[in-house]
Amino acid sequence: MKDYQKTMLFLYPRLKRFAEDIGQYARAKAIASSLGREDTEATVQALIDCAHAQRCCGQLKALLDGVLGELTEEERLLLEYKYFRRRTKACGVPFGFSPRTYYRRQLRLERRLNAKFLQRGMDEGWFLRTFGGIPAVRQVLGHVRERRERALVDKRLRCGLECRARFSRAGMRAAKAEPPARAEKAELPARAAQK
Repeated sequence: MKDYQKTMLFLYPRLKRFAEDIGQYARAKAIASSLGREDTEATVQALIDCAHAQRCCGQLKALLDGVLGELTEEERLLLEYKYFRRRTKACGVPFGFSPRTYYRRQLRLERRLNAKFLQRGMDEGWFLRTFGGIPAVRQVLGHVRERRERALVDKRLRCGLECRARFSRAGMRAAKAEPPARAEKAELPARAAQK
């Protein structure tokens, strides 16, 4: 998957909040200008930039909603697991296949998404023309290009593929029988008793 496509996927869950933050910044700039604390010309340019950024966020959200709406439930779960990091939900529903199969399905999903993006005209040139002037988007793109995606994900429960028991059939039965939270609570008194 191309870096700009990964950037769009990392931005997707944050687009609504990002647009709201831009609106609050624009209001603060307008108030500061009315109080005579800022140059009027600079304030007008900042407000124009804010309006453009908000419009771009709305456009990107609509396009990504259309693309993601065409995916199957399994594909959306794989996408959520890899890019949106809602891992508490994903870990509660084990995939039921091996890590090798997981990576193959992720690769197939990336190819499918690439084709869907290009069908809608969402290529790298379009992305850079539309979002290249927005500093926050450039920052996310920089993280992706430098392979520092972990800095972009939410700090939620992390359970990667290294916990193979979760993804094996036996691990699925064990996960259904006893949720991980209860297992951890049961271990705490036992550890305290050992000390």
